[in-house]
Amino acid sequence: MYLDEPRSDIDEDLGVLSFWKAHQYRYPELTSMARDILSIAVSTVAFESTFSNGGRVLNQYRNSLKHDIVEDIISTKELLFGIKGDE
Repeated sequence: MYLDEPRSDIDEDLGVLSFWKAHQYRYPELTSMARDILSIAVSTVAFESTFSNGGRVLNQYRNSLKHDIVEDIISTKELLFGIKGDE
């Protein structure tokens, strides 16, 4: 059903949050997933240092990250690069 929808015009202003609010009853499962993904806090850590193979997710500068955010960072690293743990 969702994939059968016509594509939005590229020139339209893409309001992701507004889109999912407007379609929350039509696509309840996708809306729930979008809320989960879009609610992940953005880290101010540089991309390269966060996802470097030799670097750690937590250090003296980033030790205040919440457990679930650290888990999200590690999971994203694994999904993007197929890296497990400290490889």
